[in-house]
Order: sequence, then C-alpha cells, then structure tokens
Amino acid sequence: MKIFTFFILTVFPVMIFSQELKLNKKIESDTDFNHSVSGISVPASFGNFTRTALFTNSKNDSILSAEYENKSNNELFQFKIVLGRLDEERLFNYYFENLRNRRYGPKEAVNKAVTFKEGKFKLNGISTYFKHLDRLINVRVYDAGFWIFVSETSQKGNDTLALDERQEEFLQKLNPSKIVEKNPLTRYSNILYAPVAAQNKPLLRITMSSATNKMKWIYENIDKYERAAGIPGILLDFQIAGINGFIDYKTEKNQDPIEGNNAATRLISFLTKLRKDGFVDEYLMEQYSYLLIPQENHKFDYEGYQKWKLDNSIDFDTSKKLYIIVNSRKKTDLNKDE
Repeated sequence: MKIFTFFILTVFPVMIFSQELKLNKKIESDTDFNHSVSGISVPASFGNFTRTALFTNSKNDSILSAEYENKSNNELFQFKIVLGRLDEERLFNYYFENLRNRRYGPKEAVNKAVTFKEGKFKLNGISTYFKHLDRLINVRVYDAGFWIFVSETSQKGNDTLALDERQEEFLQKLNPSKIVEKNPLTRYSNILYAPVAAQNKPLLRITMSSATNKMKWIYENIDKYERAAGIPGILLDFQIAGINGFIDYKTEKNQDPIEGNNAATRLISFLTKLRKDGFVDEYLMEQYSYLLIPQENHKFDYEGYQKWKLDNSIDFDTSKKLYIIVNSRKKTDLNKDE
C-alpha cells in the first residue's frame, strides 16, 4: 500500500480553494451538445423538457451549465459541473456555501445523503429541498472527480416524492458517472496540517495517526472506481477511522504513551470515553449535520446519545480542522493499479 503525504505546518486556515471560474460564455446550439472536456452529453430535450440555455467559461470551457423547461407544467431543470476543491470536505463546503448564497432557506429538515451508481462508478452526494413562493426545489450536489456535479429541479406544489422521481429520471439520462469515467482521479493524496496541530509533539503525533488511519481505511475499503470520484469524506466509516486514529496512536516503532495534561491527552480522553460508551457514530452524525452515509441498515441510538450529553461535554468540534486530506490533481489510468 502506498500512502503519499505532504506535510505543511504553516497553512491557515486549512482550506484548499480552486480558481473560481464563471459561467460567462453562452453556447449557441439547438442540437445535442457534447462537452469534450468532461465527457458529458447535453441533449437538446428531455421528453417534454426543452433546453433553453447552455453556458460554459470563456477561458477554457472547463465548466458547463444547462437549463431546461417544461412550459406546459411550469417545471424547470438545470445542471452544472463546476471545478471543485479536491479535499475530503469539499462536498460539505460546497453544499453549505450553496445554502448561504440563496435568498431563501431550506424546507424544514429534509437534507439527506444520496448516491448515484451507474456501472462500476459510484458518486456520493447531498440532497436538499427548498420552498420558495409556490415552488418546491430539489438540489443535489455530487462528487464527480475533478468536478462537482450539481442538479436542480423545481415544480409547483409540495410533492417531494414526485420531485425525487423527476431528479432520478434526469440523472439516469445524463449519467454524470461519465464525467468520472473519462477523468478519474488518482488515489494519491496529500495531508495538510494546521499550525495548531504542531503546537506540541503529542498533538502532532495523534493528528498524524488520525490522518493516516483515514488514508489506510480508503485503501482497504473503497474500490478504485468509487475512489476516482473523490475522497469519500461523506462516508460515516471514513470519519470513524479518523476518530480511531486519534485514540490508537501507538505504532510498532513508537509504543510510548502520551501523558500529562495537554491538548493531546484531553482529546484522547474525550474520544476514548465517547468510543467506550458507544456514541462515536451519533456524535459524528451530529457534527456533520446528519449528512454522513452509514452502512446499510446501520442502527443509531440518538435518544441515548442525547442523554449521554447531559452528563458529558462535547470537547472536540470537528469543524476546527487539525488536518485535511487533499487529493492530488492528477488523472489516473483505471486499467492499471496504483
């Protein structure tokens, strides 16, 4: 197993930003359009939906947006592919940025994690609903390799089931997995550390253990086709691996325990008790706004966790990153092993 790491101890905040490209070039076309950069095909129509707009970027055509309308039923659909950050948090960051940029809020608490699978490729994503005036809007955001794939559909009324079915129809026809199939990401990644992680050797030691344990989990549990879409930060088990890494920091080469009253021992103490009492899963779901994807049929004890919190403080905020894993911006050959 190869794990490539790049240690940066002077980066703050630990966020990786890609250049923001604008959809500022209109494409004049009334036929099916093939976006050669991403590999996705944009039909001129979807059943009763007619394409009304098509945009890319004037600099290099690396991003794309298309809009459709069904005038008879006043239904709208649009999708776009935008260049995304390649770190483990990019799906959450884009999702919450999307929420902040809207002039209206989400419809109650109906956010959820979603997946799109076609053939060997699997894209993880987040779905949310908005209610604006008389319209119900569903927005989905997916990891798609070098890009983030965003689809949005809206209609009058409150029928979320009908809107979900409409989304699925569009996704099946567009097949965003083609984006990853043409431009699969390499498995190689770097680990960037926040300055706070280097404030003392014990904290840096357990932080490195957490990050490398996540990397190890990916290599052992995620096949190359799902991995080609991006680092699976939305998976619950991936985040659990990070927690376990903090606790199980000892290695064959360094069996020395970490002692004393410092940031490392306090973090280990909190996470150890959390794991011992059986609430790591519930804690992580709460920290990530219940958007993580668990294993199928996974059972949670949220009632027990809420009672546990009455007697135990939450001493670690996962949004205050000690490190972040960033995918190398390189394309891979899926016919070969990395």
